[in-house]
Amino acid sequence: MSEPLKSSRGVQLLRLANGRFQVIADGTVVVETAVDSYANIAYDEAVDARDENKERRRRERAHYDMQAVRSDSFARRAAAARKTGGKGGRGGV
Repeated sequence: MSEPLKSSRGVQLLRLANGRFQVIADGTVVVETAVDSYANIAYDEAVDARDENKERRRRERAHYDMQAVRSDSFARRAAAARKTGGKGGRGGV
């Protein structure tokens, strides 16, 4: 008897009756191990390998990260520009 722990995109992570973990992808056993963390890593890699849109999402994230950096830089420059006064600087004594 096996207990399913996770399932996604044709990949399953099972806990077998003997306490071992098994990763099954498309009906074939990818990994069978007694180590839970190793089974989880193998499961995540098998799911990622079957994700067609992963590269597209990575490019979109990189694009939005770059936009955030640019807007942050623009905001800092604009704040610095507001600190300078007109003719003669900020004033003061």
